[in-house]
Amino acid sequence: MDMERPRPARLLGHLAFTAAAAFAAVAALYLILLAKLVFTDGPGRVCGIDSCPRGTGGLALLAPLCAAAAWLLWRTPRKRGHGRAPVHVRVIAVCVGLAAAVPGWLGFEYARGPHMDLSGWQEAVHPAAAPVGVWAPARGMLVRARTDGLVAYNGEGRKGWRLPAPERTPLCALSRTTPSGIGLLTYGESPGACGSQVVAVDLADGHVEWTRDAGRALVAAAGASAVVADRDAVTGLDLRSGTERWRVPIPADCTVKAVDGSDQHALYVEECGDSARITAVDSRTGTRAWQTALPTASRLREVRVLSAVPPVVRVTETAERGMDAVLLFDAGGRLRGFVPASGPAGDLLSEPSPVLTGDLMITPVKEGKKNGVSAYSLTDGRRVWHAGVGDEVVRGLAPTGPDEVGVVTADRWRTYLSHHGLADGRRRAQPTVLRDLPLGERFTFYPGPPGSYVFVNLDRKGLLPPTFDIDPVFGW
Repeated sequence: MDMERPRPARLLGHLAFTAAAAFAAVAALYLILLAKLVFTDGPGRVCGIDSCPRGTGGLALLAPLCAAAAWLLWRTPRKRGHGRAPVHVRVIAVCVGLAAAVPGWLGFEYARGPHMDLSGWQEAVHPAAAPVGVWAPARGMLVRARTDGLVAYNGEGRKGWRLPAPERTPLCALSRTTPSGIGLLTYGESPGACGSQVVAVDLADGHVEWTRDAGRALVAAAGASAVVADRDAVTGLDLRSGTERWRVPIPADCTVKAVDGSDQHALYVEECGDSARITAVDSRTGTRAWQTALPTASRLREVRVLSAVPPVVRVTETAERGMDAVLLFDAGGRLRGFVPASGPAGDLLSEPSPVLTGDLMITPVKEGKKNGVSAYSLTDGRRVWHAGVGDEVVRGLAPTGPDEVGVVTADRWRTYLSHHGLADGRRRAQPTVLRDLPLGERFTFYPGPPGSYVFVNLDRKGLLPPTFDIDPVFGW
């Protein structure tokens, strides 16, 4: 006897039952995820209208809609008197429900956006000591400096070599660059007397190449030379051996306020009474290449060389209405533009430090009560683009890839990492939520293995992990 074919109404009832199972599975998934976002991921383990994690609103809307759709579809065959679904239909419904959870999860991931979380960290070093700075001589390697010495970390975040500071002689300053893998540091015998001893360190193994006693020296690396600026002279030493290569005397009424260098030139800024000037000399011979007077009329409160190629200097005068700007020079030392620290386009913030890449300076700014990031041309000082972040605070900047800069921001509840194109400042993707990171007030970060980042804390108390890694979150 032939089996009776199912009638269209019965078939529609089975399809409705199966669809109900799919919607019910998605509704259950979204209710579980919604509870996690509100009660686990929310600040203080609960969240309000303005503090719930990203994606909460979508789940709050979709979960009841999916539940209502499941209930209506489940009621359809029962209203028509079809009774319970056969076993094979229920098995199929369960399989369809499990399969429906996959696109449901993908929808949740899209609404929630990318997240990153801790993947490894170093325990805080005791006793605590104030951080001085950090070198990144090679990809995957970091050297963190504290007043009590240097500690190197390899590409896996593990400690490598150490170089302790001499007893009662704290480490107090680092060279900005490390050509040929050699870093320059200075020790200070007493507070306010930084630079009493200059040391060159091979960053591959922590070996001390040479030491030199000084007064209150400033140091920089310039090509194959170590530039040491003391009270009476700027001296060029061989970076590897420490032997003297050249010496430029400093007038008695002048004081060197900052030094830096490139492969070709050593730069130093002198203050002579109420005037100041910047000088470039050949890094191999000490022969003057150019000298330019700075457009200042009073003593300097702060002077900082941000870049040697092209020369970029942040200058702040002590006078109330004195200059406070970033000065831009060409290769011949001619002043070709400046970026005022305060103006109609906003105020430049000193922290975090600006990023100079290509022909742009990317720096945090404040426009009224709103924060943002702006890029300025190093050729004429004009603002190329601006990316506002609203009420969020810009906490970190770093190059993160070809033609892009990474920006770490934070609001009252969370910390984010976004990527902006150097050409136009547009955000390249949805900001990544950085989950519960042990970040200090000051830090820097670097790209790690593909998709990951390494953070280095520079908090004054030294109680947080000195370094930690973050990776993308796969799962909830």
